[in-house]
Amino acid sequence: MAAHESSALDAVVILGSIHFVLKAEERLKKAGIRHDVIPVPRRIGSDCGMAIAFAMADLAAVRAVLAKAAIAIARLYHKEPGGGYSELPTIMDES
Repeated sequence: MAAHESSALDAVVILGSIHFVLKAEERLKKAGIRHDVIPVPRRIGSDCGMAIAFAMADLAAVRAVLAKAAIAIARLYHKEPGGGYSELPTIMDES
């Protein structure tokens, strides 16, 4: 799973706790997926929690790493060019 170095970190995943954020950070790093731990953007939520930003191009790889580590995605967002966020399904549609 190669990281897309030229891609912007234009996706944000919210996990259930800081424990899961730290575990996910470790697993994504081992998998070579470029990411960053960030405060949850105010446009998404007003809490003081942490989230993980990554390139939308790496979405399938991120989902696979999190699933393998038994880390459930609470919410998933794509950052729009204008600065807003659109929520994405947390579970892949299997139909």
